[in-house]
Amino acid sequence: SVGRNDNTNQGYLFSELINTFRFNDIFAFNVSPKFFFSGIESFGGIGVSSYISLLDNLMLIPEINTSFKNNSDFNSSLALRYSFQPGKSIDLYCSNAEGIQDLGQILEDKEYRFGIKLNFLY
Repeated sequence: SVGRNDNTNQGYLFSELINTFRFNDIFAFNVSPKFFFSGIESFGGIGVSSYISLLDNLMLIPEINTSFKNNSDFNSSLALRYSFQPGKSIDLYCSNAEGIQDLGQILEDKEYRFGIKLNFLY
């Protein structure tokens, strides 16, 4: 993703390369290197997650992320995904990441948060 900070007007670039390894119909493993670049700061990180099928339409998704900067952030998330139609699902999650997208994935928050996320593939 590419964007600009509203407060400082500083531009940024965030990239992620998701690598999924499917072992069988029940278990898949992801390794995702991530990189953040701006004129002020740049650093990388990595995320590791898995997809564990509990039922045909219910999946458990544990994830950990860390950044490769001096005061390394380390966060974890746990999601329960219910697929109600092909390409449409809802996640219930608990995470101490700053956010669930882009740079927020590799930054740690002091508290855990609970949330709901809707997913639509088109």
